[in-house]
Amino acid sequence: MTRYLAVFPSLNQVALVKRALLREGVYVDMTRTPQCLSSTGCSFALRCSKGELGLLRKACVAAHIRLGGIFEEDAGTDGPVYRLAHPSHPADGREAGS
Repeated sequence: MTRYLAVFPSLNQVALVKRALLREGVYVDMTRTPQCLSSTGCSFALRCSKGELGLLRKACVAAHIRLGGIFEEDAGTDGPVYRLAHPSHPADGREAGS
């Protein structure tokens, strides 16, 4: 099953969005961003299903938090494989470049 990894620049931001989702009854897994996806090495991510992405994005917009990107996560033969699903997401809800 394909999972998604939403990357955030800080622990505070990821915790804020995770709490907002928990209030809606949605549990997501918080993790360090894999090194291959993190330019700074200190970002965090939420792992969720495709069905939870809409709620996650709404929580980001409500909290004025900009995502570092959303990546598809699939099992590879040598570990997880990541593909960019959505570029960074402005806090006003518009897609990057629009």
